[in-house]
Amino acid sequence: MLERPKRKPPRSWKNIVVKTFLTLLGVALLGVFLWGAGPAEVAKNIRTVGWGFFWLVAVALTWRACATTGSWVLQAGERRVSWGKMFLIRSAGESVNMLSFFGNVAGEPIKAMLLKRDLGGAEATGLVLLDKTVFFLASMVFMVVGTLSGVWVLADTTGLVITTIALIVPWLAALSWIVWRQYKGDFVTQVMRITRIFRVRLSDKTLGKLRRIDTILAEAWRGKKSRFYLSFTAHLIGRLLRAVDVWVCVILLGEEIHLFEAYFAAASGMLSSASFVFIPGSLGAFEGGHAFVFEAIGLGFSAGLTVGILRRIRNYFIAALGYLLLVLWPPAREEAPPQDGERPAAA
Repeated sequence: MLERPKRKPPRSWKNIVVKTFLTLLGVALLGVFLWGAGPAEVAKNIRTVGWGFFWLVAVALTWRACATTGSWVLQAGERRVSWGKMFLIRSAGESVNMLSFFGNVAGEPIKAMLLKRDLGGAEATGLVLLDKTVFFLASMVFMVVGTLSGVWVLADTTGLVITTIALIVPWLAALSWIVWRQYKGDFVTQVMRITRIFRVRLSDKTLGKLRRIDTILAEAWRGKKSRFYLSFTAHLIGRLLRAVDVWVCVILLGEEIHLFEAYFAAASGMLSSASFVFIPGSLGAFEGGHAFVFEAIGLGFSAGLTVGILRRIRNYFIAALGYLLLVLWPPAREEAPPQDGERPAAA
């Protein structure tokens, strides 16, 4: 028999108040930008796109396929998940990332839970953590190159370059620490030490599983580098398609934009989202980042805000499909799942 899941502790009213306040702050921020751009103008731009919206959906699904490939090539050992199933699992997890308060990490436990049925608990969690790290590395390269080259060439303002570097440095330092600890083989252990500040107690059995995950991560970093290079390339291509996404948005609006400018806009939108990560979904900051960049390159504040809003609507549309997939996902069978290090029984 499967163990019954433990009842979650009730959420603190303070957390609820803080999250509600930050969400309202994001709504207010978006409202200010919308008022500045002109609601009628933005609505007109959205109507201009019309059914072309589904071209944006196609671009997003293409970079989802690239990200899936980045996850799939990281698998090692005899137990593997097919590319198609990995795509569905990633779609389900990313839908939670998009629709939750915790940004880009809330859906990772969902991915690990669904992968656990085929890979085992430690292997599934290790794969998800490693894939997320490689994904962040590719995102960092995309963001740093795009924003710094953009502000240097297009804005050509020393103060803006310094501000951009100041926004990037904390994320670069955090990512470097994560990679270093994973390579040393104590990343999860270090994170658990941090959680002790919040008086989180773990059983010896859980600590043993965490050490197993650390071992898997260390072996992945110290083993063959070909899997890492393939995964990084796939994730980077997926990120570069974000520039194509912005370019398609502008074309649908009837305007013209160079791919380099689209790359700058996509990277700046990513940086603004990261800088306002404390706001759920970076609501308002994501759209505002596009608006200010489009204003800087001469396409207008209204066009930039429209692109940001369209991309968010498209993301929510795909997230809703992924969440529906998660709801319809078949439940686990009553038989015990394979233990870490064991092969699953033949069907």
